[in-house]
Amino acid sequence: MDSMKTIAALCVAAGLGCGIAQAEEAQSLYGCANLAEKGEPQALEGKDGYFFTVMGDIAMKSVADPALAESVAAFSKLLKAHGTILIFVPLPTRSQVLADKVPQAAWLYGYKENINTEIYQEAIKRLNDAGVVTVDLLTPMKAKAADDSPVYQKADPLWTTEGARFAAEAIAGKITAMPQSRKANLMTFTTTKGEDYTRRSDLREAIQAHCSESLPPVTETRYETVGEEAFAADRPFNILGADAPAPVVLVGSRFSAEGQSHFDGFLKQFSSMDVDNRASASGNPFKSITDYLRSGDLQAKPPLFLVWEVPPGGNLASYGPEPWETLEASAAGDCGSDGCGAAAKGSE
Repeated sequence: MDSMKTIAALCVAAGLGCGIAQAEEAQSLYGCANLAEKGEPQALEGKDGYFFTVMGDIAMKSVADPALAESVAAFSKLLKAHGTILIFVPLPTRSQVLADKVPQAAWLYGYKENINTEIYQEAIKRLNDAGVVTVDLLTPMKAKAADDSPVYQKADPLWTTEGARFAAEAIAGKITAMPQSRKANLMTFTTTKGEDYTRRSDLREAIQAHCSESLPPVTETRYETVGEEAFAADRPFNILGADAPAPVVLVGSRFSAEGQSHFDGFLKQFSSMDVDNRASASGNPFKSITDYLRSGDLQAKPPLFLVWEVPPGGNLASYGPEPWETLEASAAGDCGSDGCGAAAKGSE
């Protein structure tokens, strides 16, 4: 059996279908065919209407590279010199959180549930051992998923509003447990739940082209979070009052850009701190943090916490040393001939 798995994996790596997906596709709930062989991107239909992309969800890319931990640790120390604590948040893949939904055919692509989980856990351990404040999202999100909470979309790579809320709660817990949080300008936030809505999804549309029945819609819930300054007695360590910058700056990916899934609003609610969202929907995981550092705001008004949300397919180690050199130079105020402040704020 091992030799058969090896041969099948080699077929996939070489871009050959080898007829390996027919059995799985024959059981499709949505009349899907050729997802793994002809889909763009390649995908697998899992249990209960969940779909997994081969490269983004099933491929077990290591995020525990020792060199990566060293790079993040060095950058974290540089930020600390500015009075800013880096909160590093590597998002788990959908197959790590929803292991019970992954189809049996995933083994043909080298997937093994225990190893997939260990990859993430090892990354968290190495980062923590290197002195990086790191948030483990796999543990709480997997627990919520086990309780049948829909933390990830079924036919879309992003999380649901519930998943975003659970993640924000875990991150806020890490922030508020740190002594530096006592310096923050606290606020009282109220979050109001609105109506459910359906949004379009590039991945869902790509998969739908290979299916005869309509796939699960990508549905979220609208929320609104509004805040007001707390009483002075509630923030005795704040010295700047109403003129204080947002204690938390969020840099990240399409998981948090432009208020996606209300993640930034939930982060405000659970931390009782204002959040300046600088996330970018760009596919480059370094873009948002590079743009933020080049804006000059770190030097002018450093936040207490810089939350860096890294998407599951970010694979920061694959970009080599150059992005880290750029981050370190920009954090130190060296932004090239244009100088810091030249980069546009926000997502693109």
